[in-house]
Amino acid sequence: MPTRRTALALPVALAALAPLAACGPNASGGGGGGSGSSSLRFAWWGNAARDELTRAALDAYEDVAPDLTISAEPGDWSGYWDKLATQVAGGDCPDVIQMDEGYLAEYASREILIDLSTTDIETSAFDQAALDAGRIDGSLFALNAGINAPVLLANPDVFAAAGVDLPDDTTWTWDDLVDIGSRISEGTPEGTYGVQQFGAAGGPPLTVYLRQLGAERFGPEGVGYTAEQLQSWMEFVLRLQDTGAAPPTSVAVEDAAQSVDQTLFAVGRCGLQAQWSNQVVTFDDSLDGRSVILRMPSMTGRVADVKLWYKASMYFSIASTSGHQADAAAFVDWLVNSTDAGKILLAERGVPANLEVREAILPELSDSDLKAVDFIEAIAGELGDPPPITPPGGGAVDDALARHVEDVLFGSADPAAASAAVIDEAPGLLG
Repeated sequence: MPTRRTALALPVALAALAPLAACGPNASGGGGGGSGSSSLRFAWWGNAARDELTRAALDAYEDVAPDLTISAEPGDWSGYWDKLATQVAGGDCPDVIQMDEGYLAEYASREILIDLSTTDIETSAFDQAALDAGRIDGSLFALNAGINAPVLLANPDVFAAAGVDLPDDTTWTWDDLVDIGSRISEGTPEGTYGVQQFGAAGGPPLTVYLRQLGAERFGPEGVGYTAEQLQSWMEFVLRLQDTGAAPPTSVAVEDAAQSVDQTLFAVGRCGLQAQWSNQVVTFDDSLDGRSVILRMPSMTGRVADVKLWYKASMYFSIASTSGHQADAAAFVDWLVNSTDAGKILLAERGVPANLEVREAILPELSDSDLKAVDFIEAIAGELGDPPPITPPGGGAVDDALARHVEDVLFGSADPAAASAAVIDEAPGLLG
């Protein structure tokens, strides 16, 4: 199961992609054979629940394509990308690849993925924004496996223990978040905290905060924020620490390295944690179904200014090296368009982007799944434009940013100097 800090560790895997110029569409790999051949390889990352559901879907697909064998290649996030990069560099790429937004541009730019718009995969029932999330320069390199959105998850038991009410998430501000977090930390036993330290964890809060300042993580010319905008973020996460709303840096760094089921939030020692909406299912397993999904705060206290967006929780892509592209396309088409597949996979990978599948699976969803669906539908009228896709080298920039934020939290750098350093380093890290 992935930690949140490993999500920042992109450069190791991407460095292995440097020699891939020889691994374009005509390179061998994926087992050989043409359309109608008898085997495919499908690689994905995930937890035990995802593995179980995905294997059940593979079993069901045997009834659809009885002459086709699909080899399962599951993994966990921490090793998935290094393994995939090694496979690609060796001409041994899986046919169907579970893809992440942070890697999509890198793999597409190196001609490792096919343009799915050239296949027979049907996309007419897709939410248009969800479909466009897999496009780069007009080509469709990935199909959205599920929609999610950045959220804060709340543990109502921690709130109750501190005597603090859950916030109205349509009106609260970042100042309210600090105040609520501080009161929870003060009103609970030592070792319990109001809010996760966003600076150590990385992830959605930074993007939301920057968007509310009129910035983005990335833009056409590189990073999409100024040093002053990033400094505002660093000052905010330092404020979380200084007020006691979030744990001390050493505790926060340790927490960020935990698997999600071992975080302070999951074990009942933190009131608020940033996540993606589909992760409510995972945390409900730890919290007996009691976690609550909240919108992120805004600068203004107006819900229209939160600037949330629909993100592809992950994608399905097809390798350009595959000798089974027609079979792979038929399988991906079934994964995203079949109600039979939808009723097996449910919302574990996020809310289905195919609107017909989404409607069909509603009676099958657990209470936790329905929380995610209800939230996705509740914010439909509040969304901002989706952020630009992460460019090649973007993960290295995020990693550098995380190191400089950590320096600020440990007191070895001030926000102004650390923010300027990120801006200075970014051009050399972007591909």
